[in-house]
Amino acid sequence: MDLVVRERLWLDYADANGLNKLLGNLSGVAVDGDRLWTVSDEGRSLEVLAPDGTGGYRLAHQYALDTLIPGIPDAGGDKPGELDLESITIRKGQLWLSGSHCLVRQKPPDSAKDRLESGIRSRPSRFLLARFDLTSGGLTNPVHLPFEGEDSLRGRLQSDPHLAPFLKLPSKENGLDIEGMCRHQGRTLLGCRGPLFDDVAAVVGLEFAKDRFAIAAHTLHFLDLGGLAIRDLTRWGEDVMVLAGPVGDFHGPFRLYRWTPEATIRVQRPLEVLCFPLTEEKPEGICALRRKDRDGWIVLYDSPAASRIKEDRYTADWIGL
Repeated sequence: MDLVVRERLWLDYADANGLNKLLGNLSGVAVDGDRLWTVSDEGRSLEVLAPDGTGGYRLAHQYALDTLIPGIPDAGGDKPGELDLESITIRKGQLWLSGSHCLVRQKPPDSAKDRLESGIRSRPSRFLLARFDLTSGGLTNPVHLPFEGEDSLRGRLQSDPHLAPFLKLPSKENGLDIEGMCRHQGRTLLGCRGPLFDDVAAVVGLEFAKDRFAIAAHTLHFLDLGGLAIRDLTRWGEDVMVLAGPVGDFHGPFRLYRWTPEATIRVQRPLEVLCFPLTEEKPEGICALRRKDRDGWIVLYDSPAASRIKEDRYTADWIGL
């Protein structure tokens, strides 16, 4: 089934810090009642938007994550660097946030743009997995996994026989790259843009300890998405919607699947729901959003068309079947 855009939604970020980078790099969205929460993959902040009375949303508050979570590592070289925030979800009064946890290939100097460097860099600033309580006053009780070490997410996955070989590879080259997250039946599901296993995508299911914010156990789910990887996840009733796209930096195809998670080591084959048209834009973030008594999803795009951004505002899509 092809994509049908039912409505376009203005997201007004007037007075936000880092506005120029923010508008062009929105990467994740979550819904809390009538509010929207968004993240950018080139920032170190979290934005909450409230209805503006005209059908769109306006920035209500911008949270500096370095203030909420002291001690977030820099990108390296004494530069703060982006957190590469790709995943955000809200469930039962708690907001969860994750960076990509990926490594990156070293960039060549400006004088040699056509050279491919052999060096691969760790970016600890991208290794954030945090949880907050949502209250009427905002975000409280922040907790997070260690950024490095055996109790970090990457540290725990070192023992996984499927994932361990890919932890030393950079993003977009089939290395570990988390780009989706949702809560489902008491577990945190992390959707992987990389790696693919013989064209099969992976979701990491995390169980957390009851007495502290620490990983107690993890499992893997394997999804046949027609050779595509996971670009985002969102809960849909008792199921999960999977936004799928290429591992690399290509412009498609992008599809949306409906998946019923099962406790199995077998490869599952989710139901394809719709296919996005091939354009320069790349669907990047998706979340279930009810509009005017109708169910659907809000969609944000990477490499957004110039027409989506006007001064302080970004145009998101709302789609239904």
